[in-house]
Amino acid sequence: MTAAPATQLAEPALERVRARQAAARAAEVQTLLAVLDWAVDHTTDDDPDVVTFGERPLPLGGIGCPVIEEFAAYDLAAALGMSTDAGLGYLGRALELRHRLPRLWAAVLDGRLPVWKAGRIAEATMRLPVAGAADVDRRLAPAVRTISLAQVGRLVEEALARHAPDDVAPATDERHVWIDLGQPTLDGHVRLDGLVSVPDAMDLEDALRAGARRLADAGCGEALDVRRSRALGDLARGDQSLDLTPPTTRPLVVHLHQDSPDVARCETTRSPVTVETVRGWCGAAGRVFVKPVVDLAEHVHVDAYEAPDRLREQIGLRDLHCVFPHCRRPATACDLDHIDPYDAGGTTSSDNLAPLCRRHHRAKTHGRWRYTTTGPGTYHWTAPSGLTYRRDHHGTRALDPPADPSTQPEP
Repeated sequence: MTAAPATQLAEPALERVRARQAAARAAEVQTLLAVLDWAVDHTTDDDPDVVTFGERPLPLGGIGCPVIEEFAAYDLAAALGMSTDAGLGYLGRALELRHRLPRLWAAVLDGRLPVWKAGRIAEATMRLPVAGAADVDRRLAPAVRTISLAQVGRLVEEALARHAPDDVAPATDERHVWIDLGQPTLDGHVRLDGLVSVPDAMDLEDALRAGARRLADAGCGEALDVRRSRALGDLARGDQSLDLTPPTTRPLVVHLHQDSPDVARCETTRSPVTVETVRGWCGAAGRVFVKPVVDLAEHVHVDAYEAPDRLREQIGLRDLHCVFPHCRRPATACDLDHIDPYDAGGTTSSDNLAPLCRRHHRAKTHGRWRYTTTGPGTYHWTAPSGLTYRRDHHGTRALDPPADPSTQPEP
């Protein structure tokens, strides 16, 4: 008689992995439902096409989706732990799913369609008219488990051509040149990427080859790739004899501190660089300004509303970005906000100024967003909902909700 095979037990660790994955997917759906419940309480009938300096209604989803109160939406984004743009995008996709893609929404609720994939589909269908979105919803619903994002893109383009042919844009010119000034290396190098026409590429190749050869003839013993890179910099400054109008060179600002002899800070890219790199820049680049580090702890005060350049530079170097929760807009592109309003007695000084981008400056001025400073570069924000956040050089941290006085024990 043959013995029955032993039952093979699943590996416990993998069982836990699978259970955690299922729980995470369920939590994503619950978050989506909570956001949509929130949206019901924060819709508005105001016309989003009316220009106003105050709060602006936000049409985040496609045609037919509810319009959302602007400053309340910023509150939601912060509660989600996202930047304002990311939070508005999440809310727009949720509204699109709920109100224009009912079959796909049902597939999300019953677990057949992951939230991330549903969001990608919703983002693609927002530009469709109501009939086009309904067409995509109907055709995708039976195949949500197997449809690829490439197939979704083709289906959306087909729906756009069928239901809104006048809105089909001609093929775009994809040529570009991208220079990543935001992430330089410690040696002061940045990456670039480009797509150019063949004639332009051939001329550029000839210029780089000739420039690298000239550097070698002048005694430069560096590798060919390094010489080509240097030749590109010479070309940008008009140092090569080509039939090009030399561009105006951008100033390169570097701060040095006497207590840090080995490392400087490049203000232009907001990144650290070695002193050896700065020395090389001074010998080869266009305009380099070497300045002492601004004393960020110094208290600067002026008896005027407008901040002078010295104070503006100090605030920008101290905070680097807009100080609204999760915002990363560079301080150089922001307004300087009086934390305590100037017309209410607030001073134009180091401890009462902070950079806010125009969007979040409006939220603070016209909405119910409030903040205080608890130290140089550290801010305590209170949202209209009552949720609070700490913003400093480490980023944004959600603070515990304020205690309800009615639940506190008697002293």
